[in-house]
Amino acid sequence: MTAIVAIYPKFQAIDSSGAPLVGGLLYTYSAGTTSPKVSYTTPAAATANANPVVLDSRGEADVWLDTGNYKFKLTDSSQVEIWTVDNIAGA
Repeated sequence: MTAIVAIYPKFQAIDSSGAPLVGGLLYTYSAGTTSPKVSYTTPAAATANANPVVLDSRGEADVWLDTGNYKFKLTDSSQVEIWTVDNIAGA
């Protein structure tokens, strides 16, 4: 299995003031659902990310996608929703 990156070279999110979304949470679901769908830490798809993926001090994370479509939900560290995007193409 080979995965593709969600955003090259890293997924990054910012808050409404343009600062990195430190501790932000990226939930990955199967498209059109709230059923969790795995993403990976590398393109080899050997290690799954936690779900939600916790963003680091730069608001970044390695997010590689499997086959099929995804839905992403981004929240701040308090789980306040920032956005949801459906039908993101995987590998």
